Amino acid sequence: MNHAFALDERAPGYHDDHTAQPLLRDVLADAVNNRLLFPSAADLRGFSRHQHKNQLQFSVQTAAGAFFIKCQELAYLPRFAAEQECLLRMMATQTIAACAPLALGSVKQPDIQPMAYLILQHIPLAVHGDWFSAGQQLAQMHHHTTDKGYGFERMTWGGETAQDNRWQESWREFFIGQRLQPLLAQLLERGIRLAHSQKALQRASEILACHQPDASLLHGDLWSGNIGFNPDKQLSYPVLFDPASYYGDAETDLAMTELFGRFPKKFYDGYESINPLSANYEKRRPVYQLYHLLNHALLFGGSYIPQAEALMAKI
Repeated sequence: MNHAFALDERAPGYHDDHTAQPLLRDVLADAVNNRLLFPSAADLRGFSRHQHKNQLQFSVQTAAGAFFIKCQELAYLPRFAAEQECLLRMMATQTIAACAPLALGSVKQPDIQPMAYLILQHIPLAVHGDWFSAGQQLAQMHHHTTDKGYGFERMTWGGETAQDNRWQESWREFFIGQRLQPLLAQLLERGIRLAHSQKALQRASEILACHQPDASLLHGDLWSGNIGFNPDKQLSYPVLFDPASYYGDAETDLAMTELFGRFPKKFYDGYESINPLSANYEKRRPVYQLYHLLNHALLFGGSYIPQAEALMAKI
């Protein structure tokens, strides 16, 4: 859910290359000292700076190669740790590529607040590539399941929203009680009472009542902004990033890909060549999409509120 934001000058510290350079040197040195990167990674050769809301992001060139570095206030460290775990979990399936997390930690400079960092593999990405293989590889990742139930070993975040991943035996109880209801409650706390919410919640519960899917490893936030393609001339392959993983119904990932403009048809052809969709998927799809619309309504407000109300009316 990494939507583009304008540069926020309220972000602490590092507003220009001159102030960002010492931060990067400290980050790289910390990772090297903790034996997370090769020593030559401390030799900073150049970088470009980006900003996503209050998160600083850097494309960095070192003597050891290129890295992508995210930095944010120290309180963000658990979120970086969750992102690292999600990426490692997806990589462990050896199905679809993910942007590898290389180092996690924190640094402090004099007179500037401590910063958490996450260093990732730097992969140049294109918007389009082999969508058929992307669908196949996601389907293969969904074959990696757990018998612990639905959930995850730690909290993850959908954008800025914490996800309750406590293990649950019932898929209906998990999705209604740990996905939809918490968002409706948080919206209500902000004075946003959505039309049709209780009726939609009851209907969603009925739709999921007898549905006990395999607990598949999910990306969790799979929209077009969180998948790219390595533009290699010989072998262009799909890469996933910015996950909000947990174990749940594989259909939730598919439903998200259809919410803000569908992926290309070849993606779904590839997916169904491995995992044919259930005839009842279309009934469950709006329920799964509702979670992401409610989350957008909570995070961004605006037009997402009437969109969520319209989807609840449809449910």
